[in-house]
Amino acid sequence: MSLRKKILISASIAVGFTALATGGIIFVLTTANFNPAKLDQGATSPTIVYDRYGHVAFTISPSGVRRVKLSQIPKMLQDALIATEDIRFYQNHGFDLRSTFRSLVQDILHRGTLQGASTITEQLAKMVYLTDNQSIKYKIQEIILGIEISRYYTKNQILDMYFNTANFNGATPGIENAAQIYFQKNVWQLNLPQCALLAGLPQAPTQYDPFLHPHAAMARRNIVLGQLLKYHFISHATYTKAIHSPLDLAKNPGVVADGVPPQYASYRDYLYEEANKIGIGARALQQGGYKIYTNLSPQLQMAAYQQFNNNAYFPPNMNGNVAQGGAAFLDPKTGGLLAIMGSRPSTYQYEGFDYATQTQRSPGSSIKPLVVYGPAIDTGKYNADSLLYDGPLNIGGYQPQDWESHPTINEHVTMRDALAMSWNIPAVWLLQQIGITTGLTFAERAGLHFQPQDFMHLDVALGDIHPGTNPLQMAEAYSAFDNNGQRIPAHAIERIVNAQGLTVYQAQSVPIQVMKPSTASQIVGLLQNNVVNGIAHLAGVAGRHVAGKTGSVAYLPPGYTYSPGDSDLWFCGFTPNVVGAIWEGFPNTSLQAYIPNWVGGSALPAELFSAIMTQGLAGTPAGSFTTPVNSSSTAPLMTLTGLTGSYSASQQGVSLSWNPLNGPVYYLVFRGGPSDRNLYYNRSIGKVTSPSYVDPIHVIGGHTYQVVAFNALTDHEIAVSPEIEVQITSSSLVGTGNTPPSSGSGTTAPGSGTTTTPSGSGTTTPGSGTTTTPSGSGTTAPGSGTTTTPSGSGTTTSGTGPASTVIPGTSTPAAPPAGALKPPPQGE
Repeated sequence: MSLRKKILISASIAVGFTALATGGIIFVLTTANFNPAKLDQGATSPTIVYDRYGHVAFTISPSGVRRVKLSQIPKMLQDALIATEDIRFYQNHGFDLRSTFRSLVQDILHRGTLQGASTITEQLAKMVYLTDNQSIKYKIQEIILGIEISRYYTKNQILDMYFNTANFNGATPGIENAAQIYFQKNVWQLNLPQCALLAGLPQAPTQYDPFLHPHAAMARRNIVLGQLLKYHFISHATYTKAIHSPLDLAKNPGVVADGVPPQYASYRDYLYEEANKIGIGARALQQGGYKIYTNLSPQLQMAAYQQFNNNAYFPPNMNGNVAQGGAAFLDPKTGGLLAIMGSRPSTYQYEGFDYATQTQRSPGSSIKPLVVYGPAIDTGKYNADSLLYDGPLNIGGYQPQDWESHPTINEHVTMRDALAMSWNIPAVWLLQQIGITTGLTFAERAGLHFQPQDFMHLDVALGDIHPGTNPLQMAEAYSAFDNNGQRIPAHAIERIVNAQGLTVYQAQSVPIQVMKPSTASQIVGLLQNNVVNGIAHLAGVAGRHVAGKTGSVAYLPPGYTYSPGDSDLWFCGFTPNVVGAIWEGFPNTSLQAYIPNWVGGSALPAELFSAIMTQGLAGTPAGSFTTPVNSSSTAPLMTLTGLTGSYSASQQGVSLSWNPLNGPVYYLVFRGGPSDRNLYYNRSIGKVTSPSYVDPIHVIGGHTYQVVAFNALTDHEIAVSPEIEVQITSSSLVGTGNTPPSSGSGTTAPGSGTTTTPSGSGTTTPGSGTTTTPSGSGTTAPGSGTTTTPSGSGTTTSGTGPASTVIPGTSTPAAPPAGALKPPPQGE
């Protein structure tokens, strides 16, 4: 298309638009309901925020605490705005035909790059009376309102109202606020480059935010300076000096001047976020005249604010990097947001990044009740006493590890203990049994979000999800446990009433059934046990019932074979009346910013939860869970008496016997070396129902034995014998037909699949079975052929095993889908 043709088309469109606008003006002028008082309303009528008890919590001043007069605004700032937004401001009558024509021409010539056509007066009308819209009807309304404003107010009054109404910092109204936030100065103290920067912000305050986008901000500032030069407001020398000036921002953003006390800053920010979601808009609340009825608990919010100010509850700074945190607290019965902290107070930035709602982090083990244990119980096939596999595990090359070694019952632990101590292997194994889809579908009903790849790997059991989660999502998900299996979406606002007394918004709380009530009851009992008897004990609150789960994510730097610390720390928990989630970590984890192992892991957010609950709930009814703590029997274990043993030539092994117990029982027999501290760390060598056992071993030396009795109906441990040592000598083997093995060799017990290497061997050759080595030797994980050498061990030789391991009592696992080999987040 030729230039001439484009111009002709542009002219035709302009003429048509002018005719249309003129017709609209003639029609609308007879019916327009223009209210001049609304332009002044923001200066006299603040938005009032009420707490959950109906009391005034705080007010939001429409234009900030300080509304500046036009005489206080530097002339060069006024000139900069006019040069950039409306050069014929003092000549037009609120509508500039030439600007509109130019916009249409540029739109065609540049194929959609629309130039700003609204005058300063029209922009003011749009901010006060209209919502954002690009229709012809909208543009006509904007023009009409601009003309009407020009009829009622002088140019200086319009400019005054614009500077005190326009948003120069995201959703922050007023030029004085912008000066305080970006430069920590009063507006009348600004120099030319600073004035030019602010004058360029109204068109896209977030895009040109100098803290977030300094290069874009400087480019925009220089455009404004160019406009000042073009229209002869400044000399070329002044222009040259100004464009080479730095941004000269304040070191930290200033506090927004809207009259909101600092302890409510995070709650105010979330009100704006929620107002945007429900269609009212943050701008409307800031302009004043509204009454907002919320779920805010002033006492709990103050407690969260003050405890977040306590450095003792956060990881130490590292290399100049400051650890961050976020938290959210809900009423589980209503979904009401009681308190929220989007960052630590010392680093708070108005409308900055919100770590309670915007962060996307791995939740670590805090996800286990939502992805593994809750779904498993909901199937009806598992309960707290179910025994879960907890031995060496290799599923298609994926080999989860636990954060510390621990006793098992013949390589099994109860669900209760697996959850209380946050063991990883039982969680991964159980998720494989119930299916990844079952686990993640349950968690989706609880409000978590996943990507397709999350359904393809088992380490989601340990928190490896995409894109991640945040404290508000986790608090909402846990609320279903605390509300009889139902989740009510989290929300801060219950009702909004406008200046005319009309209710313009009413929250509709629709419960979502996440799980069976019986499942929620069992999880409450188990999570109480975590706090009473498990690793979450630091979250306890004196005089109150508390349930919850810790979580941490190991940080593995590129090229490292071990984790020097964590990237994320979590605690998610609840009392009968409040559910909360806390995250701590560095915004960008690296070798310069991670949480060292010595810090204590998820103990920090657990302690912080306890401190906030202790202060925030003081003087309120404690309440109680209907479900008691689901803990193991506290009855003292009996001593299994009479254990004796000796080598029996006739029985070709060590013969053991003990005094029997009454009732349905079975016995597990354990064997170890003389230096073993706890035989539970070994796999049992036999399971019998009678009070005797023969261990077919012929290795000369001392062997330690212990027998543990279990209730055959419940699998509960009921009695433990003292350890005894049995010596096998060369003379005891004489005449048995067995050649005494030399020290250091091993014998495989028939049927056991376990090779026992006496102390001192130090060498193991891994194969396809399970190799257990006493103190001083290496331990080979089944199937993988990879040998882990404990401290002080001897030499280990890697081997090759099958692709997967058959877990005792299960079928051979299917080959995992793509992605199953990813290293999982490890931690308690």
